[in-house]
Amino acid sequence: MLRAPLSAGLFLFACLSAVPAAHAETGVFTLQSSAFADNGVIDRKYAGKNPANQNCTGENISPALSWSNLPAGTKSLALIVSDPQGQLGQGANHWLTYGIPATQTELREGAATSDALRMGQNTFGDPAYLGPCPPKGSGMHHYIFLLIATDLAPDALPSGLTRTELDAALKGHTKGAAAWIGRFGNF
Repeated sequence: MLRAPLSAGLFLFACLSAVPAAHAETGVFTLQSSAFADNGVIDRKYAGKNPANQNCTGENISPALSWSNLPAGTKSLALIVSDPQGQLGQGANHWLTYGIPATQTELREGAATSDALRMGQNTFGDPAYLGPCPPKGSGMHHYIFLLIATDLAPDALPSGLTRTELDAALKGHTKGAAAWIGRFGNF
């Protein structure tokens, strides 16, 4: 039997396999950030902040994200930010937000503090954005920002879902996915 982090990782891999490589292609569902290039280095201000954890030395501000060309039939979006290398290879979920209306085209910098967002639980069980906090010396980690288009109404899912619950709720309701990857390391 697969453990939850591994099965979530396989789900993520399956979604990313369907993501087109050419972001600039007309008509293709795309996700981007003005804060860092795709596969670029994430600025420290977007890293996690926790005085009790020497690896969390940022400002914990969620980066700006925007998207275009939603698949036909999209009613809402779900955003999953994860680090497959986190938790010593078990994977870490840094931000789950869903029920984003299809009419919306962006999340502004710092949007994770908005009461308007419906959020699920990050790896530590908090309904909040948790910026990168990789252990010192563990190299560059890859943070996958995965935006999933769904046919679910924006208010269809309750707040506070875990990653496993969100994956289950989205099954059979996805219309497509787009991804943007950022890298961050503590050296």
